[in-house]
Amino acid sequence: MNIVIISGSHRQNSQSLKVSNWLAEHLKTKSAKSEIIDLSGNPIPFWSEEAWNAESDLAKEMSPYLEKIEKADGLILVSPEWHGMVPSGLKNFLLYVSSQHAAHNPSLLVGVSASRGGTYPIAELRMSGYKNNRMVYIPDHLIVSNCENVMNDPALDSGEKADQYIKNRADYSLNVLLAYAKALKTMRDEHDLLSSDYPFGM
Repeated sequence: MNIVIISGSHRQNSQSLKVSNWLAEHLKTKSAKSEIIDLSGNPIPFWSEEAWNAESDLAKEMSPYLEKIEKADGLILVSPEWHGMVPSGLKNFLLYVSSQHAAHNPSLLVGVSASRGGTYPIAELRMSGYKNNRMVYIPDHLIVSNCENVMNDPALDSGEKADQYIKNRADYSLNVLLAYAKALKTMRDEHDLLSSDYPFGM
C-alpha cells in the first residue's frame, strides 16, 4: 500500500509535520509505503482556472503533487486548528485535487491542536473538501490534542497515559485506513467509476 500524507500547516517545523512524520514512520511497521506533501512555507500558489489548462505554468507546477495523489492507495490529511479553522493553504491545495486524482480513494482526517482543540478541522473537512474530488473520508479520524506533549517517540507503550492513548489510537486508525485502501483499490480496479458526464459532485 502507498499512502500519501498531506501536512497542512504553513509553519516550518510544525507540530502537524511532526504528527505526519510519526504516522509515516509507523506505516513502515505495517509494510506500507508513505510520502509526505509538506505545505510548510505555503509553497502552493493560489488556485485559478489556469490549473485546468494542462499547458499552463500553474498546471505544470502542481503536476508533481497531483501525480503523487493519483498514485496513492490512501490519503491522510493532517490539519492544525487555527482560530477554529482549517488553514487556508490546505483548503487551497484541495482546490487542485480533482476526481481524476482522488476519486474513491480512502482518506484519514487528523486534527492537531496545541490545546484541547482539534475537532473543528475534522468537522470542516467532513463538510467540504471532498465534493468534487470524490475522496472518501473513512468513518474513523484522529484528534491530536496537546500535540507538543504527545507522539514525540515511536514506541506505543512509552510516555504518559495521554501519549500512549493517542499513539495506540493512531495505530488502530492506520489499520482501518489500510483496510479501506485494500478494499477500495479492488473496487477502483474492477469498475470504471469516472464519468465525463458527471465530473462534479452534486
